[in-house]
Amino acid sequence: MIVKLQSILVLLMLLALIPLAGCAPDEAMGRVVSVIDGDTIDVQLQEHDSRIQEDLIRVRIADVDCPEMDTMQGPTAKAYTAKWLQSNLVYLDLDDKRGTDPYDRWIAVIYLAGPDGSIDTTKNFNRMLVDANQACVWDFEDNEFSPAEWWTEGIPATACIKSDSSTSASDWKGTSAAVSTGLFSGFGSDTSDQSSSSSYASSSGSFVGSVKSDKYHYPSCRWAEKINPSNEIWFSSPEDARAHGYVPCKVCSPP
Repeated sequence: MIVKLQSILVLLMLLALIPLAGCAPDEAMGRVVSVIDGDTIDVQLQEHDSRIQEDLIRVRIADVDCPEMDTMQGPTAKAYTAKWLQSNLVYLDLDDKRGTDPYDRWIAVIYLAGPDGSIDTTKNFNRMLVDANQACVWDFEDNEFSPAEWWTEGIPATACIKSDSSTSASDWKGTSAAVSTGLFSGFGSDTSDQSSSSSYASSSGSFVGSVKSDKYHYPSCRWAEKINPSNEIWFSSPEDARAHGYVPCKVCSPP
């Protein structure tokens, strides 16, 4: 009888652990080798669970949405992600419902590593993107994550929130965070009367160069678009670019 009770207790303990395993923030770990845009990265894995068969995976940062790269704000969001993640160690809480999206990208919450290389659960990068006004919350119901849990008191009232797939770029412009920061002020604006020089202007003031060149550009410059993402280097201002030894591109003529 005692042995039977002990067996039942062990079984109950194992069952209690199952939900905890399903939301583990370290189901995979590796180094970010490429930043595709504000919410998509490539990770060279060092450790991962049995679901993953390859060592290099593409990750879609779960339940947030950054501006697209063909908008003025897209390169700024990408620069923010690159600043925090490029070449750095990250831990992934992988989605246990879907795993990957229709584009074979793993859906995950990203956690930064601490100084000693261990996981820092206070550094939820999905939340950081929203807090920095580089992304809207977009809560997909077909994955395991609930963005409201990323903050101790729920999603802040100042956060940009995107509710469904029909939300357009102009809808983002109306969110409280977007208006207060000017982050999405370029959406829906009419630029048809701008000169060819000013059409390159970035509302964010960010500039991009290549580690294999000494020129810096507006993000929308045709030469900037030819830079391999793995070679990109971003600057907050012309002064920042010049301090790093870069000179203005003669095509887009940044300051």
